[in-house]
Amino acid sequence: MSLNVCIFGVSGYTGSKLLYFLDRHKNVNINGVFGESTLGQKLGQINKNLTKYSQLKIIDFNDFNFDNTDLIFSCLPHGKFQSEIVKVINPKIPIIDLSGDFRLESVDEYEKFYECKHKTADLKKNYTYGLSEIYRDKIKKSKFVSNPGCYPTSILIPLIPLLREKKFQIKDVIVDSKSGISGAGKKLKIENLFAEISENFFSYGVNKHRHYPEIKQEIDKFNDDTSITFIPHVIPIISGMQSTIYFNKNQEKEEYENVLSSFYKDEMFIKIYKDSNMPCIKDVKGTNNVAIKVFNDYSKKKIVIVSCIDNLIKGASGQAVQNMNIMHGFNEIESLV
Repeated sequence: MSLNVCIFGVSGYTGSKLLYFLDRHKNVNINGVFGESTLGQKLGQINKNLTKYSQLKIIDFNDFNFDNTDLIFSCLPHGKFQSEIVKVINPKIPIIDLSGDFRLESVDEYEKFYECKHKTADLKKNYTYGLSEIYRDKIKKSKFVSNPGCYPTSILIPLIPLLREKKFQIKDVIVDSKSGISGAGKKLKIENLFAEISENFFSYGVNKHRHYPEIKQEIDKFNDDTSITFIPHVIPIISGMQSTIYFNKNQEKEEYENVLSSFYKDEMFIKIYKDSNMPCIKDVKGTNNVAIKVFNDYSKKKIVIVSCIDNLIKGASGQAVQNMNIMHGFNEIESLV
């Protein structure tokens, strides 16, 4: 089976990474790629690692016939796809959206944290939150998937299995997350210049980050008594992300490890470390993996979990391809390993 796929926003970091995976996917045929600033260019000009699709031209989506399209990926910034495009394409075509436009169930929360109007709020109910290992059964049945954010992926994957276990009584969670600069996208900002980020390290979004309501929304589905403090930081690397998660200890450390190991025992992309190795960004760079390890803190009163992902892959394009594989019954690891 060959799937005809179109992509909006191919020139950004996530779009370029998505192209890389789809180019090597044996079940995919890319039949349309759309952009504005790169209009008329061949894909090989923006991604030199392509083999099958390097000569495919970026066109205006208004000039494309979507009749034979089986799936659309949108890698556009939040606000653009939901307000300008989704309303004018065939509503029956399945979509995987990599922006935050359909992640939040609350329109009020979306407009507060994303600071823009949601013009297609009636479509939100059609979208499944695409955290692959958690919502696989729902994703299989869905035509519309909202791909999770990178920070939420790194946090929710280790937390959700533990929140399901009432014996842990997890109430107050603190998350310290650090990301490479690619998480900010390609849009030019002074603080993202090499001269600003090199040999530097800073927090941002301390009072209001758009991934906070996404994390809280999913946590509440499993334990609505749990509060979360989430502080993101930028570190001077291109890609990679580490989230360090803290909460009060209620059981022996091995109990938390055992729950995670059991929950993810058949998952190819989830790596639970139990030896002396410390998860690090280099372990997951270029992969769709999540590396996780559970610790006692020095006082043995708190549990500390370290979780690492590649923010452009498991945190974006890799998970999107994983979701496509789930939706269409392909081998889930196809093109990702």
